[in-house]
Amino acid sequence: MSRGKLLSIKKRVQSTESLKKITKAMEMVATARVKKVEKNLEGVREFLNETKRILENIEFVGNHPFITGEGKKALVVISTDMGLCGAFPTEIGRAALNFVEKEGIDYVYAIGNKTIPFFKKHKSTRRIYERIYDVPTFDFAKTLTNDLVNDGVGKIFVVYGKFKNRLMQKPEIVQLTPIEIENTKSSRYEYEPELENLVDSALVFYVATSIYSYAYETKVSELYSRQNAMRNATENADEVIRELTLEFNKERQASITQELIEIVSGAQALQEE
Repeated sequence: MSRGKLLSIKKRVQSTESLKKITKAMEMVATARVKKVEKNLEGVREFLNETKRILENIEFVGNHPFITGEGKKALVVISTDMGLCGAFPTEIGRAALNFVEKEGIDYVYAIGNKTIPFFKKHKSTRRIYERIYDVPTFDFAKTLTNDLVNDGVGKIFVVYGKFKNRLMQKPEIVQLTPIEIENTKSSRYEYEPELENLVDSALVFYVATSIYSYAYETKVSELYSRQNAMRNATENADEVIRELTLEFNKERQASITQELIEIVSGAQALQEE
């Protein structure tokens, strides 16, 4: 066996070890980041629950599109800006694309750089928000909600990465508007400003809060997906190194055996002479 083959295997082992160091470091970074982000997830969910309670205690009046559902039908796609998190962003993109074709969506509002392959040239794409935040903010959610209002959207769907547990993060589609709350409240309260204006503001606030919550949950799912993907990559690198090392040892042993055979054969030839 030539020394070139042994050198090639050795270089592959070294490059795989270098890759393993990178994936291990990225796993550690994702773990550190997800701990900081996840600790605020319950607060964000509670924020959404309290917003729902506000709506439940308001008498719905007026004909806001978020109540009637009249207007354009929109899908908000919440994905990621970065990759290296397994099939997570791809699953969100495919689920969103299938839903758009199935439901006849008028406008698509795509969040995240990883939505570009799916919606950059799609006829329904209204806006793509790239690298808007590292961690979702309520200010961005308000900006997106204002875009929906200004574009005359009445029915809103959201596809996001639902965080089920640390090992499972899957895309989920929810209908956000029209908001279905039974109008059972009587006018026992006096409102300032007028009730209709208050209802309009409360509806916009609720949609923004919902988008903020779904975006935050998607971010937690993204970090866990990246952590799992990097852990799997590290384990795969270990397996590749083990197999390459075994192959290297076998080839080296074969080379040594071949050299010994040549030495013995040469010695015997000399003796015969």
